Amino acid sequence: MHGPGYGPPQPRPSGAGQIVLRVLFALVPLVSIGMLSWAALLRLAIVTRRRAHWVLFWVQLALCQVAFGFIMRAPDENDWRMDVGMIGLLGLAVAGTGFYLYADIRHASRPPLTPGPFGRYAPAGYGPPHIPATTAPRFGPYANPYAETPMPAAPPSPVAPTPAPPSAAGAPRIDQVRAELDELSQYLRKGTGGGDR
Repeated sequence: MHGPGYGPPQPRPSGAGQIVLRVLFALVPLVSIGMLSWAALLRLAIVTRRRAHWVLFWVQLALCQVAFGFIMRAPDENDWRMDVGMIGLLGLAVAGTGFYLYADIRHASRPPLTPGPFGRYAPAGYGPPHIPATTAPRFGPYANPYAETPMPAAPPSPVAPTPAPPSAAGAPRIDQVRAELDELSQYLRKGTGGGDR
């Protein structure tokens, strides 16, 4: 019933690392002559976590198996089944690589989703609280509609502050401290030298 919830969002690779991965996964289908054309779409489905990309990966894998089956059933290299299989594999490699590059670049250009307090989705049965538009202005497509509106600063008062009197209250205090110190010094003098005389 209660679980740890969604984990923190995984960091995306940096600019250079992302480009290296993109080039690597774009070359794998072409270098393998289409036999590994599903690898780029598998990475795309894992990274984006979209259902459509998973379906496309499974369709690509099935078509790759069908094309490879045509090649395996050909009795020699000049048979029509070999031609159909190779055209199918090369077509899957080019189409899969093109779609992978398009979708991966598009996915990387989107800003990352910032999960709310309940992860990516709100718990079932609970909707966001209703906040009137006058108290929560939005300034962009990703602005937080639930942020509190800052209160405007108080206008300056027209009455000038009254200056404090010039140390009139401080003088009696200083006199009192001086008197206490004089009394203390007299007491100490009497206490140290008064017993000998």
